[in-house]
Amino acid sequence: MADLLSRDDYINIKEALTRVRDNKKLFRRMLGLFMESGEFANLEDSLMQKDYGKAADAAHAIKGMTGNLSLTELFKISTRMMEELRQGIASEESQADFRAAYSQTRLYVEEVMAEMDGE
Repeated sequence: MADLLSRDDYINIKEALTRVRDNKKLFRRMLGLFMESGEFANLEDSLMQKDYGKAADAAHAIKGMTGNLSLTELFKISTRMMEELRQGIASEESQADFRAAYSQTRLYVEEVMAEMDGE
């Protein structure tokens, strides 16, 4: 259940820093790019238009972005959504899970960015 998860379940900072060779400036910049990404709007627009091919492409882009940044919960859910959308399925449950995880991930990313700015 998503509301029982901690920040560490949403963002694995240690893993992400290892991926960027402990370059905190690079990681901070990448988090900023995540926050500004248009892929989330693309996904929502594609879902509203019932264009599941485009929605799957957006979910795939989000999956890659969140995987690189170790945004683990959103990565898991975007992977599930991508797989469903590629099969022409747009389940309300997956969409609700995605929106909730996206919202919570953004809050945690903002928190981490503020902590990094204060260092």
